[in-house]
Amino acid sequence: MKYDVYDFDGTIYDGDSGVDLFLFCLKKYPKIIRRLPKMLGKAICYLLKLCTMEELKSVVFAFLQDIPDVDVMIEEFWQNHEKKLKSFWVNKKNHKKDIIISASGTFWLEPIAKKYKVCDLMATDIDKKTGQVNGKNCHGIQKVNNFYQKYPKAIVNKMYTDSINDLPLIDEAREGILVKKDKLYNYYEYKPNIIVRFWRWGWGIYHKNEELWNYLIVGGLTTIVSLGTYFICTTTFLDPGNTIELQIANVISWIFAVAFAYVTNRIYVFKSKEKNYLKEISSFVGSRVFSLLLDMLTMFLIVSVFTLNDKIGKIVSQIIVTIVNYVLSKLLVFKGSNKENL
Repeated sequence: MKYDVYDFDGTIYDGDSGVDLFLFCLKKYPKIIRRLPKMLGKAICYLLKLCTMEELKSVVFAFLQDIPDVDVMIEEFWQNHEKKLKSFWVNKKNHKKDIIISASGTFWLEPIAKKYKVCDLMATDIDKKTGQVNGKNCHGIQKVNNFYQKYPKAIVNKMYTDSINDLPLIDEAREGILVKKDKLYNYYEYKPNIIVRFWRWGWGIYHKNEELWNYLIVGGLTTIVSLGTYFICTTTFLDPGNTIELQIANVISWIFAVAFAYVTNRIYVFKSKEKNYLKEISSFVGSRVFSLLLDMLTMFLIVSVFTLNDKIGKIVSQIIVTIVNYVLSKLLVFKGSNKENL
């Protein structure tokens, strides 16, 4: 069986239905605003990769607990927002072989799916009374998993989307359709403006070697922390011309950099799931002690032996240390995470 598959937000619906639903409810029930601090806190945790999207959505949609009758509210929402459905979808005569797959909540998309008599709706299962997300967020590769779990022998004839996030499902389709406003384009033949093309090119390069690029970004930020701490020390209370004070400044900058590096490498680069924090931190600090000694040796040679500028010496030593730290982190500290990613 062949199906045409549609994303919802930005594709069928002009905008983000979840955001519009929240704003609609907030206008009718202003007391929801008291939940904003918790939402923002959870959003920060998600950005820091300290929680999952499912956990974030469960906190965000907890505002549903403040709605006396969710079904009535959803009915009123669509009476007000159905006009945002795009005409290419509304004017299609037959939706019997159409499947909507969306990260939005099932309970607020069901009225549209039923009205237009689509074949099926696959969305994120959000409890309309509590806001709790059950199962996984229906996004990215999860859309592919959900589709083939229910239709293992089916064929995706056309995949309609407005987003690069649906590439996994587009790759499964015979034809990818890019929806821009109310116009349809072949996904792979569409030529966006130079900014979008540059973004896609850059994203493709980043995605192929995500771990390495994340390390370089984190390594660059760690270097800034190290250099910033070092320069503050040597321009305020320590004399880089004094060998002992030079090394003291070096050690202080190292302590700040290591603390920053451990947290960012664990969360963003190697995405470690190790529960034995003490073991992992010990290994990380041990590897950084080695790189510290290498850093101190490099600074000693450049500044004290070859009498070159200490700022140049610090930059050179940081380049060497960044390379060594990546190798040690990948092979020794976060090796368990590397196996999981293979």
